[in-house]
Amino acid sequence: MPSPRKSKAPSRTRREATQAADLLFEIGTEELPAAYVPGLIDQLCREAEGLLRDAHLSFQKAATYGTPRRLVLIVRGLSAMQQNPAVDIRGPSKQAAFDAQGKPTGALQGFLRSQGGTLAQTKLVASPKGEYLYFLKPAQDIPATKVLPTLLPQLVTRLKAPKTMRWDESGLRFARPIRWVVALYGRALVRCQVGRLHSAALTHVGLPRHPKTLKCASVAQYLQGLKRAGVLLDHRARREAIQAMVARAALRAKGRAAAETATHGLLDEVTYLVEQPHPLVGGFDAKYLQLPRELLLASMAKHQRVFALEAPAADQPGALLPQCVAILEGPPGKPAAVRQVIERILNARLADSLIFWQQDHARLPLEQLGAQLSGVTFHEKLGSMADKSARLVALSETLAAAWQLKGQEMQALRRAAQLAKADLVSTMVKEFPTLQGVVGKYYAKDSGESSVVAEAIEEHYLPVAERLPGSLIGSALSILDKYDSLSSYLGLGIQPSGDQDPYGLRRAAQGIVEVAWAVRRPLPLLTLFAQRATLPPYAGMAAAQSRSIQQKLQQYLLERLYTFAWTGAPTPSGDCIDAVLAGPCDDLVDAMERIVHLQRLAGHPGLLKAAKVIERTRNILKNAKVHQAHVDPARLQELPEKTLWERYQAQAGPLTQLADRKAYTEMTTAFGEAFYAPLHEFFDQVMVNVPDEGLQQNRLALMQAIHTLYTGRVADLSKLACLQQPQES
Repeated sequence: MPSPRKSKAPSRTRREATQAADLLFEIGTEELPAAYVPGLIDQLCREAEGLLRDAHLSFQKAATYGTPRRLVLIVRGLSAMQQNPAVDIRGPSKQAAFDAQGKPTGALQGFLRSQGGTLAQTKLVASPKGEYLYFLKPAQDIPATKVLPTLLPQLVTRLKAPKTMRWDESGLRFARPIRWVVALYGRALVRCQVGRLHSAALTHVGLPRHPKTLKCASVAQYLQGLKRAGVLLDHRARREAIQAMVARAALRAKGRAAAETATHGLLDEVTYLVEQPHPLVGGFDAKYLQLPRELLLASMAKHQRVFALEAPAADQPGALLPQCVAILEGPPGKPAAVRQVIERILNARLADSLIFWQQDHARLPLEQLGAQLSGVTFHEKLGSMADKSARLVALSETLAAAWQLKGQEMQALRRAAQLAKADLVSTMVKEFPTLQGVVGKYYAKDSGESSVVAEAIEEHYLPVAERLPGSLIGSALSILDKYDSLSSYLGLGIQPSGDQDPYGLRRAAQGIVEVAWAVRRPLPLLTLFAQRATLPPYAGMAAAQSRSIQQKLQQYLLERLYTFAWTGAPTPSGDCIDAVLAGPCDDLVDAMERIVHLQRLAGHPGLLKAAKVIERTRNILKNAKVHQAHVDPARLQELPEKTLWERYQAQAGPLTQLADRKAYTEMTTAFGEAFYAPLHEFFDQVMVNVPDEGLQQNRLALMQAIHTLYTGRVADLSKLACLQQPQES
């Protein structure tokens, strides 16, 4: 008896053509610079998502990964078909499309050939410029396997690096030579060409001299193969693994990883230097522990990329040990030999650092070292670092007065300003530029300067990351240094453009705001600029030009408030910032405090009343010409205006006192309570714009007095968004 007939299962090719699958795209390269890899990973994800969406290919999730030797894109659930929507494509005009007999011209026939259509798929559409022929291109589904071979090479060309190179006749440029390409959709090879390379289902692991080839027929097999080979593809997991390796190695060496392991950049750098991390503990001569901690760590990180170890907390907390942990690319065949090489080079480098330290000390005191700053150029149009130091000293007088510094504090600020840049001529800073300020701190202490001055020299380069100056004098010097740089470059017409900011002016402006907010001392922008205007490049500049730059400088600083991270306070809304910046902003810190007070009043009935008063007085004043400076009580006629004037006389003094005490919350609510009802009654019963000009001017003067009583001290509340919202009756 014959067996029942079974339906034939669809072939793999047919099934995969109708189901979503995962995409794997790997760019295998010669070793990429560690600094390039994070940016390339981000670009790869961003550009891939954009290209896929533009190509009408849907997907669930795109993820990118990177090591020194590979950049990898994995797209989960990529649709099997490119779903192109129907679209109308404009062709030639009616006159160009048809001849006198109404027959298609060569122009029309060429257009139809380019679109792969017929005359039956066209229509005429009228426009202001005449009738045009449109081709009605129908919706079309194209298999992803036919789209990806063109799409993936485009993705490679979109990746940008600070420096690129050519390495074969194709002319393709990339950060480093590309040596292999893997492109899989599901289990199918996507046949594409990148430069002169053709994609394959093969990847490579291990050192370049002895690579090992791995087959990868799917995303899962690819990931499993890398894992078995010890390659940690996910850079986030690799960072955590390296940190854990250093911690375990430190325990075996009876120490612990130095606190700076995760904060001074070495961990991030090493993460992108290796893909098969393996730890190795080494040591160095204990005599180098006489170097300051920061200098020792910098030397170890720069020259050997090794992690420092310190004594356990129970012994000597924070004391460095003469040991380190190196992270190698894969397990070494001869660990002892590798350790010996690392230790020999590290000791030689530390010996150099000790020599630099000793040579610099032979040139101390720091003041004597600073005498050479005249040979260090700050900017060709702004003079030397000695000139910058002189400007810092001059500006310190203004800030010391604003902060009411006396005696020793004033002397310390002046001295710190004088010595702040002196370490730039030291051999140590020339070798380790990132240690500017840190070196100055140690050299100041060794020169007999006070600890206040020494700490300020280091702190004036802050903020860095989340670290702010910890001392008052350090905070002052930090602000002055950044203010001098910002005002100097703006005075030359140099300012950031787009993503270009070669002089770090955005960072300087943001640093001024951060430090000013942390220290909460007055920062009088007009007074500070008045002193700055007596110094180059402003000295001798026309008053109008100087004033224009001052306004630009002040605006540039105040614009930082919109992106500032308001520590210790609620993040203010944009309209609160708008309202305050429309008022007086000579003192940056005072303006910031007013913004915070307004934000904390959000939703308070008192704020709404005050805002209504400002809105109504502003509306009557905005198109009026007020010639009368003060209210003439003899010209007050109506009872509501007399009542309003009496209220003003009674409240002006107490409200001004509240503003002087910076009690802005109390002033705002008191202002609203004082004027909301009488002003409402005034507008109901009194007309301001009367024919009698004297009477009109007197009433306008009254409106202006009430309006500026608040706006001249706090903010223009008419800019608040709450005034645009419907209010309950």
